Order: sequence, then C-alpha cells, then structure tokens
Amino acid sequence: MTVGIVSNASCTKDAASVSRRGLLAGTIGAGTALMTSSAWAAGIAATRGVPLDTPSERFRAYMMMRGALNEQLVIGYVSGSYFGVVDAEMTPLWDVVGATFARYRKQPDGSYAGVTGEIAHFLDPQTGEAPGRFLNPYTGKWNIDPRRNMPPSRITLLPSLEMAVPNLVPGTHFDHVIHTPQVRGSDVWMTEVTRVGMPAAAGRRPFHYNEMITMHARTDDLARTDLPRVPCSTAFTNVVDWRPWMEMDGHPGHLTAIGSGRYGVSLSELPQRWIEATRKQFPAILDDPGSLLDSIWKG
Repeated sequence: MTVGIVSNASCTKDAASVSRRGLLAGTIGAGTALMTSSAWAAGIAATRGVPLDTPSERFRAYMMMRGALNEQLVIGYVSGSYFGVVDAEMTPLWDVVGATFARYRKQPDGSYAGVTGEIAHFLDPQTGEAPGRFLNPYTGKWNIDPRRNMPPSRITLLPSLEMAVPNLVPGTHFDHVIHTPQVRGSDVWMTEVTRVGMPAAAGRRPFHYNEMITMHARTDDLARTDLPRVPCSTAFTNVVDWRPWMEMDGHPGHLTAIGSGRYGVSLSELPQRWIEATRKQFPAILDDPGSLLDSIWKG
C-alpha cells in the first residue's frame, strides 16, 4: 500500500518515494473536512443497528479496520502492478509489493497518534525479483530504481475522521477524504482518497501522488467489544506522475497502479515475494518488524 508521509524528515530527492500509506498513510497539516453529518446519515440510514450510526461509532470502526484500538503493531500489505498511461493507452511496467507497519496510541481528546513506516519493492513481473533497474519502454533506456524503505512518520487520526501530519514540506498540498461507509448485508466498505502535490526543484514540475484505498470488513466483527481490530481486506488504486528516476521529463502521460491486500496480518502472512526481497535488502526487519518504527515510537 503504496504507500509514506510527506514531511521534512522523510522527503528525499526522489519525490516518488511518497506512499499511502506513511502517505498515509497516507497514507498533511490539519486534514480536510470529510463529510457533512447529513451525508453520513443518508449513507447509514439502512444499516439497522450496525455500529455506524454516530460519529464515534464510525471512527471506532475506521480505527478497527485501518489500525487498532490499542498499541499493537499493525502490519498491512498491498500487492499489485504498475502501468504507464499515455493518451489512455496502458503499458505494463513492473509489479509492486509493499508492507506497512503502524502503531497507534489513544490521546485524551479521543484521537489516535500514530507512527507509520513502509518497505516496498518494485519487481520484474517475469521473474518476481527486485532487480533495482528497469528497461523503460518509452525511452529504451535502463533506469536505476533508487527506492529504499520509507522512514517512519507521525500521523494523527481524529474522531472527525480527519488525518493530520506535522512537518509538511513547505508548499505541499494534501487532501484526505473518507467516503460514506457502504453497508450491504453483513459487509462494510470504507474508502479513503488521498491527494498530494509536492513542490519540485527549480526547473522541474511538481510531483503528484493520488491514492484510493477501499477497506472491507464484516459488521459482526465490528460490533464486537472484545477486539482491538478486525480482519480487513483492501483494494488499492493510484494515479501518480512519472517517477523522477524514470527520466521522463517532457514526456506526456503518468503512472497508475492497481492492487489488493490486507491490514492486520502477521509477518508470516506477508506475500512471499516481499519476504524474499526484504531478506536480501532489510533482513533485520524480518527479525523485528516493529524496529522500523522504534526511532519515533520510543522517542
């Protein structure tokens, strides 16, 4: 999922390292207001007792799907594929598999202060390996992928279903919206849309990252009072400018990606391709996944 927070601490020369999820993760400042109370009411009128009738119930459900009501480590992943898009024609490029790690601590005002981090790998679709370079079909050149793990970032999830992130890069535009919950029978879907625009160095275009994540859970799980979180599957789509390392300045088009995954899995449930690539590049994470967050969480 693809997804890091756009802060002074985590911004690198490759603006494309921004993800969902720490972009998230969105994946900011004081987040954007999400829905009017009347819109929420209209969306939940037919739930008939499902615990989504009040703002506090909706926030609780969101935290149980995306994070946790306690301070446990929440591991999630997304596995998908990237495409180039020029004049609405899609060209397959590479696969992506990413894992996110997060912890949340409840605050006196009812919000949850979180720390999130991510490790993602771009993979050759034919071999499943993370070679670190790709033949660009648009330019005919080999590009070196500078991707590294995302450093941890702070976020705050508010009872109003807004997200706030400190230390944004000056000039960054962030918009994060949670759509009205959709309830059909015993199934609940919640979709969050994140739009980020980052300033660029002189002479270069700003970098844009747009991400849509739909979370799915069961009403029976959300109604339980003995669980800090519930099983939650995800569907992922993004639209993003060409990665700077692709050297596509002046070339029309953009990237898009699709994928699916889950929040709240164990390390052993992460995709095997992620485990194999991480073992080669960041083996310490496999021994202690929470260590990715420790520099901020314990700070």
